[in-house]
Amino acid sequence: MTSLRTFLDRHGNWKARGCAAKIDRMIAAIAPAWLAQLTLRLALAVPFWRSGLGKWDGILELNDVAVLLFTSEFQLQLPGGPYPFPAPAVTAFVVASAEVLLPMFLVLGLATRLVALGLLAMTIVIQFTVPDGWPIHLTWAAMALGVIAGGAGRLSLDHWLVSPAASAG
Repeated sequence: MTSLRTFLDRHGNWKARGCAAKIDRMIAAIAPAWLAQLTLRLALAVPFWRSGLGKWDGILELNDVAVLLFTSEFQLQLPGGPYPFPAPAVTAFVVASAEVLLPMFLVLGLATRLVALGLLAMTIVIQFTVPDGWPIHLTWAAMALGVIAGGAGRLSLDHWLVSPAASAG
C-alpha cells in the first residue's frame, strides 16, 4: 500500500488516493488483528499438539515408538555428525511433554510470547534433525515469529490478565 500511496502522492490524484484508502480499510476490516493473532496461535499449535499426542500411551506414559525415535531414528544433522540425542528416554519425555503443554498454553493465549519462543526453539532443533523438512519448518518459524511479534491478541488469557479493565473489576 505504501508504494501506491507514494505513486498517488507524486501524481496528485487525490480522488484515487481516497478510493485506495477506502479499499485498504475495507480489506483490513476482513482480517482484524485479533483474528490474525488467534489464527496464528491455532495454526502453530496444531502440528505440535498432534505430534505430542502421538507420543503418549497414557498419563505420563510414553509409547515405545517415541523412545525408539529418539534412541535410533532422530539424530542432529550438524557438521561432523550426525549426533544422537543425549539421554533419549529423557529427551523423548521432555519433547512429548512440551508438544502437549505448549500448544495448550498457546491456544489459551497464556504466556503466549514465551510459549511461541519455545516452539520456535523446538522448530530449530527439528530443522537440525530433519533438514529436508525446511519448507514446513519455515512455515512454523514464521508463525512463531508472528506470534512473538504480535502477541496473543484480545482473545487470550494474556490480554484478560493484563488489561486495565480486568484489574479494575
